[in-house]
Amino acid sequence: MYIYLILAVVILIIYLAISIKVGDQYNLVLETYKKQYPLMFMFPACFYIIDKFKIMQRFYEHIAKIQQKMISLYGNRTALQHTKLFLAQLMATVIIGLIGTFLFTAVAEGDTTILIVGLIFTFFTPFAMISKLSTQEKERKDMILLELPEVVNKMILLINAGETVQQALVKCVTTANNPNSPLMIELTETVNKMMSNEPFHQVLNDLSKKCGIREISIFTTTILLNYRKGGSDLLLALRELSHELWEKRKTISKTKGEEASSKLVFPLVLIFIAVMIIVGYPALTIM
Repeated sequence: MYIYLILAVVILIIYLAISIKVGDQYNLVLETYKKQYPLMFMFPACFYIIDKFKIMQRFYEHIAKIQQKMISLYGNRTALQHTKLFLAQLMATVIIGLIGTFLFTAVAEGDTTILIVGLIFTFFTPFAMISKLSTQEKERKDMILLELPEVVNKMILLINAGETVQQALVKCVTTANNPNSPLMIELTETVNKMMSNEPFHQVLNDLSKKCGIREISIFTTTILLNYRKGGSDLLLALRELSHELWEKRKTISKTKGEEASSKLVFPLVLIFIAVMIIVGYPALTIM
């Protein structure tokens, strides 16, 4: 019983000692990404552990997969910092899980069931968080792919009406119905770079890299190959791309519909069981 209480206290003391030693060393980073991650009050100690033991360098092969997802979600510029923040969040979750597991085990007078369940929960939670990150990445890509066909169609209409590619992109952003969607956020940043007189090809290449989606790469490549020529060549290429994107959108919508239907199966089973109990219980009491 007491060994688990001692373990919880030791972990807590080590964490507090590291936090006191670190002080305000990481305050600037925490202020920059304030409220984006839970448990941020524990991040300074976690940052110190990550830097002290060079975790990002030693386990780069595994962490690179997380960083790739961060590039897709946040772009190249801040991906490394978000990766470190995510690792700190994982570490903070494990620390809280261990302290909680040992404390509850001590309160339960050394119940091994609570200990085993707590340890399993503690060490599987980081995998669940990484899986959630993959889900967020997929949802973001789907949202971009669902909106991209409308943007391409709008560009076709504007270019056909005599606008340049740059002007068409600007109008797509300024007249967007949902300016906070993932695609519009990326296009807004692209337009801002254009307004800052950055090279057009560089701006589109940055858009393609940041989104990390095959269809966006095709879209930017199509524009770059044809925008100087203009005329029917560009419009024809965009129309072909638009047709492919609409087919892709139909596929994604169908998949999401099937996923929604499958999620309803379990609640329906529970409702069916509840109805059966309600109907059958009076008969059982009579017997």
